[in-house]
Amino acid sequence: MDVAELRSKIATAKRRLMVAEEEMETALHGIGQAPRADKSIISGSLSVAFTELKAARQDLSDLEQVLAQE
Repeated sequence: MDVAELRSKIATAKRRLMVAEEEMETALHGIGQAPRADKSIISGSLSVAFTELKAARQDLSDLEQVLAQE
């Protein structure tokens, strides 16, 4: 993997992090305003967002380690 490709993958990982953070923020705002029945729907959204966030952070960490070795 060349440096340009690696930097592109790092940028993609950072975008994924931003999307996950935005989704989590939206869901957190919705929790306070939602009726009890809707909280389960929001909980599912948060679960997806946390999964995406963890995957993106791991991708970013892996890519930064590769770049540091170059």
